Amino acid sequence: MRQAGRFLLGLAASALVVSCASIPDSARYSELDPGATLPDYTKFAGSGATNAGVHVFLEKQCGTLDCHGQVGRPFRLFGQFGLRAANDAGLIAGGGPDSPSEVYANYVALVGLQPEETARVVVGLDPPTSLLVVAKPRGLESHKGGIRFNEGDDEDVCLTGWLSNQFDPQTCNNAAQLP
Repeated sequence: MRQAGRFLLGLAASALVVSCASIPDSARYSELDPGATLPDYTKFAGSGATNAGVHVFLEKQCGTLDCHGQVGRPFRLFGQFGLRAANDAGLIAGGGPDSPSEVYANYVALVGLQPEETARVVVGLDPPTSLLVVAKPRGLESHKGGIRFNEGDDEDVCLTGWLSNQFDPQTCNNAAQLP
């Protein structure tokens, strides 16, 4: 009898918690144009020696095996300095350039981390600092890796400019030169 009472009490408590949960506000995203809500992939990927793209500095700065270049991270980056995506070439960390599938996987990881908020940033409704990918390395949110760049640094301008449609390829080229 006691078990039945505990079960009913637990069920009632669960129902109370669920009834207090708010319904997502779909109106918050109604002004977004589904065709214009992702940052430009070609600027993320870059075009070789003349335009490093956003992914190069992200992989060097954040994609090492002791950071986001390891299995189990919610924001996981693939690349030559860390975790490699499965492929037929047998690429290992430190060997060979990034494959196109690794660059694309990194793009998907970044825009998929907070997709609705990323869309709001891209169309100018929210600032880039509303995204964890900006707030954490700036030290605005707790980040196990500590502060990785400051507002106005080449890394910051490269990332936030790309996210807010104000891409500056020179800052990404500068940011890609990290040791």
